[in-house]
Amino acid sequence: MHFAIFLGVGILLFQKVLSKSISNGTTVENRTDALEKSFETLLSRFNNVSETVYSLQNRVQNEMKRPIFYVELSGSRNLNHYSIVKFDTQFIDEGNNFNTGDGIFVAPIPGVYLFIWTIQTYTSKAVQTELRVDNIVKGKQFTSLGSGAGHFGTTRTVLCSVNKGDHVWIQTDNHYTDNYLYDGSGGVRSSFMGIFIQKV
Repeated sequence: MHFAIFLGVGILLFQKVLSKSISNGTTVENRTDALEKSFETLLSRFNNVSETVYSLQNRVQNEMKRPIFYVELSGSRNLNHYSIVKFDTQFIDEGNNFNTGDGIFVAPIPGVYLFIWTIQTYTSKAVQTELRVDNIVKGKQFTSLGSGAGHFGTTRTVLCSVNKGDHVWIQTDNHYTDNYLYDGSGGVRSSFMGIFIQKV
């Protein structure tokens, strides 16, 4: 539909330029030269319009691809102070912005994001983690299980503004030297997810 509109506008412009060129010409040669120049001008304008439309289409498609990721931690881990939790099993990563090698998400666009992380631990263990955005703490979570408690996970949700290029991750804080993240039977694991909500 867009192409038909641009083509119609192009034809109208061409007719206008053509009629003006013919009325000003005095010979067939002059009219032919004017016609060729008019056609080249019209073609150039049409190419510019086509490039603009293509650029807008790309922008719309990129806007529709909202960043979202969901990852899990495979295997149990004992983490020391200030250790990044390297969630290494990827299930969803729209835009390929989460690095399972270092456990860090890099925001491709600025805006409000929703981050949710679940920490699974075991009897008599304690884990304290925090969400960091460019090394600034945006939220904390604490899990401590007594003797005979078995194992279960706790979840924290944080809604915050993130700039383009900001690095986001989950790490332990300075309270425990043996934060124990448990990989339970049946695939019950610690996890981390992020969803782009809207621009600010």
